[in-house]
Amino acid sequence: MLDGTGEDMTTRRSWLALTIVAAIVIGTGCQSFKERVLLKKGNELYTAQKYEEAIKQYDELIKLNPKSWDGNYLMAVSYLALYHPGSEHPKDKEYAEKGLAAFEKTLELTAPSPDDREKTEKFYLSFLNSTGDKEKAIAYLEKQLGTRPNDLALINQIATLYQKNGNFTKALEYFEKRATMDPTNKETWYTLGVNCWARSYHGGLAVSQEEREQVVDKGIEALNKALAIDPNYFDALSYINLIYREKAKALATVGKNEEAGQAYAKADEYQKQAIDLRKAQAAKAKSG
Repeated sequence: MLDGTGEDMTTRRSWLALTIVAAIVIGTGCQSFKERVLLKKGNELYTAQKYEEAIKQYDELIKLNPKSWDGNYLMAVSYLALYHPGSEHPKDKEYAEKGLAAFEKTLELTAPSPDDREKTEKFYLSFLNSTGDKEKAIAYLEKQLGTRPNDLALINQIATLYQKNGNFTKALEYFEKRATMDPTNKETWYTLGVNCWARSYHGGLAVSQEEREQVVDKGIEALNKALAIDPNYFDALSYINLIYREKAKALATVGKNEEAGQAYAKADEYQKQAIDLRKAQAAKAKSG
């Protein structure tokens, strides 16, 4: 059976079960005897996929030690294992509410290692995605960006979430921020250009004439920067062809037919370059 993200529930739970190994290793001598007993019982139940019973053990552990990273983390992933993405059942709503709260508490604590912190963050964001709460995910990531302002992967993640949430203005703002911070990376400019094209092409009536003209020009500029880095960048050649066609349509809409014709001519020029490049690449591969 597939969940709301297209992931098989059995596979998902098997994947989550792997996280118990780390928790078993993490347990230290600093824990009280009773804490260790509760953790051991909880882990055994978790491994047996008896998540609700495991949660009871972790809850008792947290009552003894509210700052137990093990207890909070394992309670969180137990709720994640119980939750069925996309379900409106009251139980699933309860699992989501309690599980997200447990993840948020865990993320306030000092993780045993940077890898554990990163893993917890990924599970939390995956849980938010499963519940459809992209705004909360964005808010969390933007808060993290305050302490990691040069994290390009984080900036790209925020941009992608804004895009999925339908906020194209903010998405483009973050895609452009990433490209500006990594200006010699052709892929960052290409990504910005493609998203500008997508806004114009898929936006329909939701995109005003003014916005369309601005976004098309921004996309052309971005793709030109990608091609300045790599003139034989086939994907960039393909999309600059497409975005010039968007420019032509925008110009034709306001009666600038001569300029529209020039934009179509540029599109054809880039299309020919892309086709010639692909033929040359194919010939080279065949002769090699």
